[in-house]
Amino acid sequence: MSEHRTLLRSASLVTAITLLSRIFGYIRDQRIAFLLGTGVVADAYTIAYMIPNLLRRLVGEGAVSAAFIPIFSKYIARDNREDGWEFANSLITFVTLVMTLVTVLGILFSPLLVRAIAYGFVESPGKLELTVLLNRIMFPYIFFISLSAMAMGILNSFHKFAAPAFAPVLLNLSIITVSFLTPLFPSSEQALAVGVVIGGIVQVVVQIPQLLRTGWNFRPQLNLADAAVRKAGRLMVPVVAGAGVAQLNFV
Repeated sequence: MSEHRTLLRSASLVTAITLLSRIFGYIRDQRIAFLLGTGVVADAYTIAYMIPNLLRRLVGEGAVSAAFIPIFSKYIARDNREDGWEFANSLITFVTLVMTLVTVLGILFSPLLVRAIAYGFVESPGKLELTVLLNRIMFPYIFFISLSAMAMGILNSFHKFAAPAFAPVLLNLSIITVSFLTPLFPSSEQALAVGVVIGGIVQVVVQIPQLLRTGWNFRPQLNLADAAVRKAGRLMVPVVAGAGVAQLNFV
């Protein structure tokens, strides 16, 4: 009976925080519309943000939820935390290296990505260049949000839902806060782009205290020969492929 109460409390908490996130999301969109309007700059910002956000859904959250959480939860359920932490540290190290590479390549090849998704922007003078600039500013967001997804997976495995659920609220709050500090930046759109990256960082930071309370002690290690890591890799492939088709259809 106590387990049912715990689940009900957790579900109620997540629902309340999600509602709060939607409210701040509405305020965020209002601020963006107020600052950028509905013209060229707004289009550039929307596409520049969409690219790392699509990668987040593809690589960050979807793959982690499907591959990491089931395996790590089994270690916790069997009270085999030492091996569980080794698996978590190996996968976090791997994800960090991969997403660092993805971020660097994304910044370098941003013009190609923007042209592929918004090829019509070439016809409007300066629109493509502005989109590329904003996309390059925002691309590190995919790195931080992937780490946030890993942290979320660990905390959810320990039935801790508050910090992971509250993380998206902080993204909206970061963008809203920066939207009032636009005089400190070269332009309003660049300020909002920086706000996205700050939001990604704070989504990681807010989960660290609870991570430490679970007993997590991060030690960089990369053991691709580990059976659990290889299994996680196999689980990621169909998820990434499936999500890739859905996101490509969306684009």
